[in-house]
Amino acid sequence: MTKKPALLFIHGFRGNHLGLQETAKYFKQAGYKTYAPDIPPAANTQDETQGLIKKFTDEDYATWVANYIVEKKLDHPILIGHSMGSIIVAATAERFPNLIADKVVFLSPIAVKPPRAITSLSPLTVIVPNKIVGYATTKYLIVPKDKKKFRETLDTTYKCSKKFTKRTDVARAAKFSSTYAISDFNFTQKCIFIAGEKDRLNSVKAVQKTAKKFNADAVFIKNAGHLVNYEEPIKLAKEIEKFIA
Repeated sequence: MTKKPALLFIHGFRGNHLGLQETAKYFKQAGYKTYAPDIPPAANTQDETQGLIKKFTDEDYATWVANYIVEKKLDHPILIGHSMGSIIVAATAERFPNLIADKVVFLSPIAVKPPRAITSLSPLTVIVPNKIVGYATTKYLIVPKDKKKFRETLDTTYKCSKKFTKRTDVARAAKFSSTYAISDFNFTQKCIFIAGEKDRLNSVKAVQKTAKKFNADAVFIKNAGHLVNYEEPIKLAKEIEKFIA
């Protein structure tokens, strides 16, 4: 019987482990060992031993993930990154290929750098109240099928924002997420790009173009936006399962 690989979920900007918990739960029930640490600036809400990040660069984030893998003694886990987490996965795959599996997964991938109009708003994360930022970003990024789904997603967003280390760290992470894209990195792992077809940060064309660069498939989930992890967590899990199996 083939041993199932460990899965290491890397959440996105302004999130923590809660953002991918439904998808991770699917795999845990299927017998996989799943890990979903809180990546800075998310605070340590799960009694992790990891340190903080000082400069919030691609090297800092990749090193943070590498240290986590070593300290938890994970045996070449498959990295699964959502949004900003997809950039972190790409950076880790480039810098530490010996520590991870030969497959990586990009969810709501940051295929190309976000529009300048969005990146110019990054400094506002320091001065604008978290609830306002959380509401505005959730409203923009989700494709709500009903009010209940939007409220649930917004509630999780608020819970995540209460656990940030410092407001200045959030601003640094915002700058990181708008400075890099998956296309900036070189890695050899087999990969897949999974996105909502109505993702406002990544057009279908941009995702397809970046996927082609890495000889990867691009899969689009209907009636979902950038927060596909909240909107369609099980459909997301099943697409991941096809790839890693």
